[in-house]
Amino acid sequence: MKVFIVIVLLFVIYNLALAMYYMIKDKGQGKNTVRFLTVRIAVSFGLFIIIIFALKMGWIQAHSILPK
Repeated sequence: MKVFIVIVLLFVIYNLALAMYYMIKDKGQGKNTVRFLTVRIAVSFGLFIIIIFALKMGWIQAHSILPK
């Protein structure tokens, strides 16, 4: 599950970089920037839902960083 989360986060960063590239290349006039930002938001939202579902199902465990 951790590997899946890392891969999806890398995909999100990749889409953000592509959006920045097309924003600079097209001077903000093209539709590519909006498309890649939309994909980034949708994938981020989907990952958030999957993480919440995995926590509820017990597939992953939440832990505290506070000392006991």
